[in-house]
Amino acid sequence: MPDRLEVLHRRIDDLTDPEGDFAVVCPLSGKRPVPVRGASFPSANVAEEAVELVCEYRDVLRDVDPHLESIPIVATETTPDPLAIDDASECLGRSSRTITISGENDDEWLQMDDAPVVHVRRDGELLDDSTVTLQLRSKL
Repeated sequence: MPDRLEVLHRRIDDLTDPEGDFAVVCPLSGKRPVPVRGASFPSANVAEEAVELVCEYRDVLRDVDPHLESIPIVATETTPDPLAIDDASECLGRSSRTITISGENDDEWLQMDDAPVVHVRRDGELLDDSTVTLQLRSKL
């Protein structure tokens, strides 16, 4: 079985392209499942091929760990992050900030004064609601 996992992982790695515009994700969470976390693919067809290999990989892995969650997996085109923080400044002695968030177009922006700033991602993965809520309640 470990040999089968290695073969599948190698085949998936051979399909990846660091500059690719496609990813393999769970459509429910938007997360990239094991073994394609952080991986991208050069085309929709290659990503679809990777979907089949990832499903097979997870089936083999589930033989070892029957508690491994069975999730839907799809190929999708990646998009640039729609929002970027352009400016953030801390007020002296206070834990509030003024930030300007902008999108891809010149007319997409929002400025907030004294708004709580929270982290919604860690290591490229979305944080769960309870973690974000805890940050908001801490009023840092």
